[in-house]
Amino acid sequence: MLRQFSSNNRKITRAIPKNIKGNTLDNDAYIAYLESIAEAEYAEHNTGIQKTNSNTRKNINQKQVTNNTNKIKNFRDEIVKFGARYIKKRIDSFDNTGFGLLRINNVVLDYGLEGATPDNFEVLVYGLHIPGDFHIEQLGNDVVIELNDTYIDFDSTTIDDIYVIGKFK
Repeated sequence: MLRQFSSNNRKITRAIPKNIKGNTLDNDAYIAYLESIAEAEYAEHNTGIQKTNSNTRKNINQKQVTNNTNKIKNFRDEIVKFGARYIKKRIDSFDNTGFGLLRINNVVLDYGLEGATPDNFEVLVYGLHIPGDFHIEQLGNDVVIELNDTYIDFDSTTIDDIYVIGKFK
């Protein structure tokens, strides 16, 4: 047995007149009339649907790119400042003319851009810290410490009694 075709589409219940006000419609007017009916039907069924004319999508959560070079540089400087380990080294020679000159051979300072200062470098004699009135300098492969005051009695002190604590490579 054949089943009858049933459509779920809404059927148009309007009667389409063949003439308006006693005049017969020409083809262009008839097509315009049908289009107005179709637009009315479309508007009647699709009132809740909002149509957008734009096909481009926008990211509403877009974040702005910031320049973090200063933060990265400061972070790198902190790593260099605190990351290198302090190493204890004995001096290789000293010169007792003037206030004194201490030399460590074949060593390179590892202080980065900060540089070695009496605040981050220590000189110890017999295990005692001397005041920070000295100057540290890298000369080739050697480190030279120039004392600005008489802190060491070089007559009774040997090379084994003096050592430094600093950041070396």
